[in-house]
Amino acid sequence: MGAKLLLALAVSFVSLSCTAQVVPAVVRPRLAPTVGVGMNYWSGDWGSADINRWGPSAWATLSVFHDLSVIAEGHSAFFGGNQNASNFKYFTGGGGLIYTSGYWGRFQPFAKGEAGYASLTHPSNFTGHYHDTSNIWTLGGGVEYHTWGQWWTRVEYSYDFFPDFHSSVTNQNHTLNPRGFTFGETYRFGPSGSRF
Repeated sequence: MGAKLLLALAVSFVSLSCTAQVVPAVVRPRLAPTVGVGMNYWSGDWGSADINRWGPSAWATLSVFHDLSVIAEGHSAFFGGNQNASNFKYFTGGGGLIYTSGYWGRFQPFAKGEAGYASLTHPSNFTGHYHDTSNIWTLGGGVEYHTWGQWWTRVEYSYDFFPDFHSSVTNQNHTLNPRGFTFGETYRFGPSGSRF
């Protein structure tokens, strides 16, 4: 009986020290930062909507709770396009919340909402001035594709609300809606955040 008790105790001590430990393949830091740069191709929502311009873009995020992060970013649209576009320049800066979903293979979709400030230089709208600034709101979404290591390729669509803009067509104030696509690269600090 004593030998069986000693054997049971020995097995218990050995098995306790050898218990399996499960560690997640990737541990995402609580405050995981990212930075990114890219190019915009935006429609100015001007006239017959034929003003399409290019410009650089930059963004940074900081995760605060699970898949929810805060985002700060800037967009611009000031070169390229047709002759009508030569007097159209749009610069924005803002911040808000971005939700990044789980993985779909190498893809991670996201959606965002922001508040910001915009500067718009434009052709004549018969008000006697050619520049407006305003608080703006932005809705957007897109996808990031895990390219390699900590690098992710981003494609997103953003839709801005530039309120109280005077229309030369209707002679009334309305909301101008510059919108377009951003293409770029994001670098995620810390673990790559991907199983690839």
